[in-house]
Amino acid sequence: MKYAYWLACVKGCGARVRRSLFSVCANAQEVYDLKDAELEKISGLMHKDVIRIIESKKTWDIDGRWQELISSGIRFVSVEQQDYPQQFLELSDAPYGIFYRGRLPVPEEFRVAIAGARMCSEYGRTIAREIARELAAQDAAVVSGMARGIDAAGHRGALDSGGSTYAVFGCGIDICYPNVHRQLYDEIAHYGGMLSEYPPGTKPLPAYFPQRNRLISALSDVVLIIEAKEKSGSLITADFALEQGKDIYALPGRITDRLSDGCNRLIAQGAGILLSVEDCLAELSMLAVRKKKIVHPGEPDNSTFTGRKKTINTGICEKFDNLQKFSLEKDERLVYGCLGLLPTGFETLLEKTGFDIQTLSHILAALMQKRHIEEVYKNYYKIITE
Repeated sequence: MKYAYWLACVKGCGARVRRSLFSVCANAQEVYDLKDAELEKISGLMHKDVIRIIESKKTWDIDGRWQELISSGIRFVSVEQQDYPQQFLELSDAPYGIFYRGRLPVPEEFRVAIAGARMCSEYGRTIAREIARELAAQDAAVVSGMARGIDAAGHRGALDSGGSTYAVFGCGIDICYPNVHRQLYDEIAHYGGMLSEYPPGTKPLPAYFPQRNRLISALSDVVLIIEAKEKSGSLITADFALEQGKDIYALPGRITDRLSDGCNRLIAQGAGILLSVEDCLAELSMLAVRKKKIVHPGEPDNSTFTGRKKTINTGICEKFDNLQKFSLEKDERLVYGCLGLLPTGFETLLEKTGFDIQTLSHILAALMQKRHIEEVYKNYYKIITE
């Protein structure tokens, strides 16, 4: 492993260079043991590649650096090991090694990427957190990049429900970026996992984040885009997901809202429309069953994302069970039936129910007083589940 760690840290040693090296070497130790003259004869290596490898061998303390890594609490897995995330192997430019804290994803786990704007609206932040919370409650792991805004909300929602979440970094995982997420960083390391193809100490440079995004989509079974401007970095994640054959869903928004431009464009191009957690879970349950058949062929299908015997649409069932057992007036039942696990705006409720502003306000106040619904932020409401 110490030789694989060395090779993963050689600057400029990307997929092209590794393909050339492993055309004549079986593993990283054999690469390290090559003489300078032997390196120069390898087809496909440029002179600058050879110089970088030679210089690295001269300055790298194989045993010392390996012990430093172990002592730091950061772990390393190379493509040659069984624990290496299998989803990355499908990439043409798969990282040779992954640095991680916490745990690594496992094949049978169902994972959903949540991506979106850093400078998001409060509405977008709430939606991302609610979706992540419900997905995690159904045993789906949430994958994101720990950036400000939507990413952080996705991670936080998964943690809220005691679920799993993975953060993929565009820098070394010893660097908490952005620094304001220190508490989130610590919680993800403890309750989930953080991964990076970049060695410890690597600064968060802009060029690294698009590369990071390809790993977020590769690690996920489905990608959800929650708020994105026309040229948002989240659309890079969506592009990678499309190339990788992943399903993409986007949260629709008003055509005058610049934070919805990217999402609306994705929908126009054929992405799924994310209208509710219930719709999302119903669709994801089908994908989860298909994945389970691939990972564990021949097993029965009566399971959720990780094989537990649950009903995937718990939120829907609970909502209609509540309609039966709650003592509600006719108008209250109508309004309650228009609400779900995701926040719904006052204007939307006006359109759905046909009530005037004063009547709807009174009904909402009554439902909140009875603790059947809550106002998550100004003029946006959702049902309260037990």
